[in-house]
Amino acid sequence: MKNNDGFTLIELLIVTSIIAILGTVAVTSYVGSTLKASRTEAYSNLQGLRMHEAQFFAENAAYTANLANFPSFQPGVGALYVYVIQGVGVALPAPPVAIPYGGGTVAQANCFVATATGLAGTRVAGDVFAIDCNNNKNF
Repeated sequence: MKNNDGFTLIELLIVTSIIAILGTVAVTSYVGSTLKASRTEAYSNLQGLRMHEAQFFAENAAYTANLANFPSFQPGVGALYVYVIQGVGVALPAPPVAIPYGGGTVAQANCFVATATGLAGTRVAGDVFAIDCNNNKNF
């Protein structure tokens, strides 16, 4: 009588294949989640800039393109985006690929466009998100 204690080569190959498939799915999901979280940083900061601009307009009857007018706007240490406020009469940029968007990109008089551009060399490189004075946005 033969006593077979242990695993066969086929059993080991099946188990390692299953582990490899689960690992691939987990890594892909993780990368997608971190990209989504990084983009959320830009969305919330742009909404904050729009609110600052609305308050500035209420106090001064004009918009500003100077971020120094908003000392309370702090994107945070290690921010993945560069924030810029463009002047009057600028159109919204086209949305990045795979971002749903239902607004227009027409330039408007007496309006501003705040943009968040992903830093080169980061996972958000190439992303350009924008919002204007009427809450039109490309994200």
